[in-house]
Amino acid sequence: MPSYYDEKTKSWYCKFNYLDWQGQRQQKMKRGFPRKKDAADFETRFKASQKYDSKTTIGSIADSYLEEIAPRRRASTIKNYKTTFEKHIKPYFADLPIGALTEKHIIGWQNTILAVDLSDTYIHKLDTIFRTLYAFGAKRCKLLENPFDGLEKIGHARADTMQFWTLNQYRSFIALIEDPVKHLAFDLLFYTGIRAGELLALQIGDIDLVQGILHITKSYQRIGGKNIISPPKTKKGIRDITMPKFLCYEIIEYKKHIYGCDPEFPLFAKMCRGTLKYNLDKYSELAGIPRIRVHDLRHSHVALLIEQGVAPMIIQERLGHESINTTLGTYGHLYPNKQKQVVDILDNLQFSVHFVPNVI
Repeated sequence: MPSYYDEKTKSWYCKFNYLDWQGQRQQKMKRGFPRKKDAADFETRFKASQKYDSKTTIGSIADSYLEEIAPRRRASTIKNYKTTFEKHIKPYFADLPIGALTEKHIIGWQNTILAVDLSDTYIHKLDTIFRTLYAFGAKRCKLLENPFDGLEKIGHARADTMQFWTLNQYRSFIALIEDPVKHLAFDLLFYTGIRAGELLALQIGDIDLVQGILHITKSYQRIGGKNIISPPKTKKGIRDITMPKFLCYEIIEYKKHIYGCDPEFPLFAKMCRGTLKYNLDKYSELAGIPRIRVHDLRHSHVALLIEQGVAPMIIQERLGHESINTTLGTYGHLYPNKQKQVVDILDNLQFSVHFVPNVI
């Protein structure tokens, strides 16, 4: 396992051959190791990751999983998986062979996670990711038994309560924001229901002020110190959102103050998620209303539409959900109970059948 020293970078690197998943001979090189031992260890781990059996460690499987799904997932998704592996799974199971994982291991891990101050939805996410990782490894290692079978999932897929602002609460918040850039950003979030990443990716050319349409075609994330523009979260996320006239007028006024307003110019060039969160926290406290997350403005938009009687299908299209089940599963509990109205309609139909006057 040869390792080499690079005089230019004053670091070690490894260069070696291996067989890929098709049995083809490939070459791998990795630079930037502070010690020769680190370069050699990388080669050992990499070669082991190309072979799957019951002795393959969970840590190695986690690395292989990230490598395989990276070309198919958004950068933010890969970041979330990597954080979960490094912070919540590898510290307990990095060196454990996947074939040695037992129900007792999993229950002990679940109890440890439950003892940490984490939200129920985040705990549910960790549990789901661990199960997904095991299924990936078990398939490749040809393991027949699954120690997760029959074990209760921990956490909850959806929060018991959803945080959102009423229209009056939002009005008391936005009235305190005098900066036109921040004012427009929050108005777009509240009155269109777009995600923060979609907001920060908006360009001048994405806005049709004649038709009053917002074209959502991309999303912004900052990962590893780099700005990354990618497609929206789902295929249905590419969508057109009709805007109210007052929002179009607000954008028209805002554009007058932008120098060099070409179609590819970012609408919020100097804004980031941290700016949104800071101002949301600051002015909600000054307004004396509950503090919510930036994403809760999306929930607030939906709550406003539901209160106005907008149909679920319209809300689904506006939010860019793949399925109406996603919309109803997330917001169905916000819809008012219409059982009495249904009964009245049926009674009226029955009454009209039995009491239709005879016409001669």
